[in-house]
Parts: sequence; C-alpha cells; structure tokens
Amino acid sequence: MTRIASLAMALSLAVLASTSAAQAPAAAAPTAAPATANPGAPLPLKDFFKAPDFAQVAISPNGEFLAAVVRTNDRRNLAVVEIKTGNTRVITNLQGSDLAGFRWLSDQRLVYTLFDTQRGLADQTGAGLFAIDRDGSDFREIYPLRGTSDTSVGAYRAGAYVAKIPGTEDILVQAPQRSRRAFDILRINTRTGQRTIAVDRTPGETVGWVADHQGVPRAAITDMTDQRRKFGVFLRDSAEAPWRKIAEFDSYEPEQILPVAFDGDGSLLVITRAGGDKTALYRWDSAGNKLGERLVAHKDYDFVSSRDDDSLASGLVFDARTNKLVGVRIEGERLEQVWFDPEWAKTQAAIDAALPNRINRLSRSSNTDAVLVFSYSDRDPGRWYLLNLQKKQLQELVARMPWIKPEQMAEAKFMRYPARDGMSIPAYLTLPPGKPAKDLPLVVLVHGGPFVRGETWGFDAEAQFLASRGYAVLQADFRGSQGYGWKHYRAGWKQWGQAMQDDLTDGVKYLAAQGTVNPKRVCIMGASYGGYATMMGLAKDPDLYRCGINMVGVTDLPLLIEATHSDTNAVPRYSEHFYDNTVGDSSKDKAMLEANSPARQAARIKAPVMIVHSAGDVRVPQEHATRMRSALRDAGKEPVWIYYEDEGHGFLKESTRADLYTQVERFLAENLK
Repeated sequence: MTRIASLAMALSLAVLASTSAAQAPAAAAPTAAPATANPGAPLPLKDFFKAPDFAQVAISPNGEFLAAVVRTNDRRNLAVVEIKTGNTRVITNLQGSDLAGFRWLSDQRLVYTLFDTQRGLADQTGAGLFAIDRDGSDFREIYPLRGTSDTSVGAYRAGAYVAKIPGTEDILVQAPQRSRRAFDILRINTRTGQRTIAVDRTPGETVGWVADHQGVPRAAITDMTDQRRKFGVFLRDSAEAPWRKIAEFDSYEPEQILPVAFDGDGSLLVITRAGGDKTALYRWDSAGNKLGERLVAHKDYDFVSSRDDDSLASGLVFDARTNKLVGVRIEGERLEQVWFDPEWAKTQAAIDAALPNRINRLSRSSNTDAVLVFSYSDRDPGRWYLLNLQKKQLQELVARMPWIKPEQMAEAKFMRYPARDGMSIPAYLTLPPGKPAKDLPLVVLVHGGPFVRGETWGFDAEAQFLASRGYAVLQADFRGSQGYGWKHYRAGWKQWGQAMQDDLTDGVKYLAAQGTVNPKRVCIMGASYGGYATMMGLAKDPDLYRCGINMVGVTDLPLLIEATHSDTNAVPRYSEHFYDNTVGDSSKDKAMLEANSPARQAARIKAPVMIVHSAGDVRVPQEHATRMRSALRDAGKEPVWIYYEDEGHGFLKESTRADLYTQVERFLAENLK
C-alpha cells in the first residue's frame, strides 16, 4: 500500500482521540451508508438528504497537514492528518453542536465556527468563532457570533472573518463595537482572546472591510444615507494614509463598484459593470484614482464569486507563495476557471485530463509540491485528491458522500428557452436516468431569493432525488435572477406573479412542445420565493399544474412588505427602498400587489396543494401559510398541511428532511400518476 493510499485510509478512519484536556476522546469513526442491494434500484430517500461524511478538506500552509470536517458520532468534528505519516487525530469532540467551517491560520493553529445540525433553524442560538491547535490543545472561543448588525451589504456580514495577520496567529474580524449600525474591524489574538480596534478613524458608518495581504484594512464600504440604499467606497494607501472616497453608488443602480481584494502588489481589485451589462473584474488605478485595467470579463455571465463562502473574493485565486492573483473562477453554464499564471494553467490542464467531465478546483500550499484538488460533477457531490507535482502522482483521499454512486445519478443539462417576450431564460434540466426523454412527468423546481443566482451546475440533492423517482426536473433562472447581467436582473423588478411567473410557464410549454414532458403531468414546487411562485402558478395557470408544494413561501405581498415581525423589515430605511424598487410600493402599487398575492386568489386554484411551514420562520412568518390555508378552506379546498415547531426559514435537521421528502414523494406519486 502506498503512503498516499495509507493517508486516504487514515483520513477515512479519523478516530484517534484528542490529547487536549479540554477535549474528550471521540468515540466513533464516520461510516458510509451500505450500498443498495440492487445496483439498479434508486437510493433510499434518506441517502439524498443526510449530512456528508466530509464537508471540507484544506491543506496547511506548509503542505504537511490536511484538516477535514468529518462526521463522528453523528456530529461534524475537525480532524488533522499528517501527510507524511498518515497519523490522524480528531481534535474536537463536539456533542451539542457541529463544525460549520474552518481556516488554517498557521501550520499550528486553526480557526473555526459552529452550528447545530440537530436543532432546527429556529432553535439556533448562535455559535461563535473558535481557535485550536492542530494537536487539539489551546482551545479558545475568540468571538461570540450571536448577533448581526443592522447594516450589512452583499457578502459583508457582522462577526465575519476578514483576514489573518502575516507572521502572527491574529485575525481581523468585522463586528459592531462602537455603534450597532456600523462595523468596526477588530484585531483578535487567537491565543489570548485579546481584542483591539484595528482602525481608530473609520471613513464613516462602515458596513464592509477589505484588508490587503499584510493584514492592513485598506478598503471600506460605508452607508452614506438613511433614506436610500446608497454606499461609498473608500481607499487608503497604507495604515497611516488618509481615507479617500473613490466611488459612490446606489444598490439599485447598475453602476456599482465593489472592492473585493488586494493583489500581491497592493493594488485594489474591484467588480463593476463600467457601463456594460455584465460585471467584470478590474484593477483600480490608485494614482489616477480611477478604474484601471480590466482583468476578466465574460460575454454571457457576470463576474461574481464562486459561492465557496460569504466572501466577495471567493472567486479569486491567489498563490500562497507570492500573494499574487493567479486565476479566477466564474459561475457560467458551469464553473469556469481562468488562469493568468502558466504554472497553474498547466497543472489545471493535467488534472482535467486525469479527471474529465468534472469541475476540478485547486488549492496549493505555500512552499511544497502538494496540491489539494476538490473534484465534483452534476452526478457526484465531490471528492478530494492530493497531487504531488514532483512525482506527478494523483491519489484520491475521501468522498463527501461515498454512498452516492455517480453511475446511478442523473445528468443535469444546461439549456435556454425563449420567454414569450423573446427573453432567453437559462435553466437546468435533469432527466430520470434510464428513461427515454419523452412524455415524462415534470416537476418545476423554483429557487428562492428571488434576486440571486439560483441555479448552477453541480450535484443537487433535491433534483437528483426527484429524478431518481422518475420525474424530469426543470430549474430555471427566471428574470430577476442574478449572474446573467443587469438586463436579466432588472427585468424581474415588480414582476412577482407577472413576467417572472410567465418565465416558468413558458419553460413548461417549451418542454411540452419538444415532446420531453407530458403537459398533463406537471407539478410545481419550491421554497421561499419558490413557494410563492408555486402558489401563484396554481392561481394564474390553474389548468397547467396537477399539484403544488409550497415550502415556507410568501403568499401575500402586502404582508411581505408591511410585516414588522419579519427580519427583512428590521431596518425600515433599507427594506422600504428594496420593496419599492423590486416588489412594489405598498401605496402606489396596491392593486398590483393584491392581484398577485396567492392568498387573495385562492378561488382560482384547482390543483391539490401541500403547504409546509415552520414556527420559527422570521424571514417569511407563518402568517403567510395560515392565510393561504384559510383562503383555500374558504374556497372549499383543504390543503395538505405540514408544520415543524423547531425549524425556521428552511429545514436543517436530517430527521425533518427525511420526514418532509417522504411526504413529498407520496404527494407527487398521488397526483402525477
């Protein structure tokens, strides 16, 4: 057995106890689900929705260790492996919570956050930011993440990790300190927990910070006014230099400039449209105080982060040895990777040749030949490989969900179809494996948001589950979805129940005209906005759908705008501007809002309805569900009612998801016979 093979086995059997006095021994190894007895039979329902054995793997700065989030005793813990020997240690023994994610701060120390997968979203009390040594010693809570500021914009969040300070194990965290309406940036010693304010004189009510590779906060985004969603962008040349404003923008105008990172030479990198339809990555000309070189642009897609984490810079790849920007990742039809550095490009090409028809993401340590590869596809939730550049040796380490067999999964195909007004609608179509693409029953699976990039190419457990049960699955990024340019995004404003809804209808009709689906066997389902679109689809096109499944969905637009107990309305000066622009003005657009509220159109609904909601939903309060149920009852239609006491705006617990999708499977089978 090779050393790498031994390493893979060691990581898969990560059971060694921590020697830290503060951490009790871990009792069991992560185990894979048994293979199905009949290789041609679909996987059991629970296998699609249970937590992965491995959620994250990362290589240490010196390339000598791997850290991984592993499942032990039905909890997600942190394990560390020495690559040379394969020695493995689980360094946490979490029993009342789970590890959400981690970062290497140095070759010795890691920082991580927690949440609880065995409590519903309504019962999450907040976790915290913690630090620990790779041998499990010197554990410390360094910041309690139990609240958020009123003023967050985009990916900038309260309590968020910003950067590490080179040569130390200190980190920068943004959090409300001197004002609840703005973020200070704190320098925290992860050994002692000592906190100091890193920037004494801020450029204003700062809601986001960007630090350079030396750990100096040098860019800030500030809230400019109480009346509109307007922001200012400030830059300074060093820790001692004064702040200067380089841009000002309104969130609901196309000309925005977002600072995202600094390159190794200290230059600021920004995302902006610069008069075009799509966002692109630019270098800021600090000397001229103007937009500089355009680095990356895509003709069909916005340059946005690759959604690894909440960082706007997550689509940027820096070489740890030089801090230089060497490549970018863009969410196109699939994740696209563009390399500026020939060495990285050559490595990518070699890995893609070895692992074809997959997305292969590289991360490299600072001073070794070790490259960690995360590889995934539409049929595979992902697995990690370790590449030795010197030996040209690529070996698999672990799989996220080893019980998922890619050969049993369905292919997700990207497509575009024309809306009735000629707009091109991007979508993914997942067809049941082993069946002809003809006359299939269809589930229209609608994403939430709605003003987000809803769909991307990769393993989608919900779509795969539905396909395994014989359904074609359509997932459209209807107008209003982001990532496809300003025109596509802007076209969805004030179109709830109107053109946004028609885009879904037109997708069904397109597939029916192609002969792919049976137009008499169509169901619509989704969560949040997807739940709204479900109910509105049933009301607006009552003869199109045989059934609908509304999960935590909006059902009354005036209630959405006016409900003071919703977290989206916690800051009126922002929520009012958001709703006025994207949904409708509660006074001027009252008739439109009422006409496009499913709870006020229940008499039009003919098809059976399943309503799923949760007691702790503060995004879409349960009153939306109860109003919809009452309206249906008044119209002589009794919906299937599913209610979870301990969940919120979504379903976190494995037991909840297993119960929910068992009922979803039964409901679809009854109505799409």
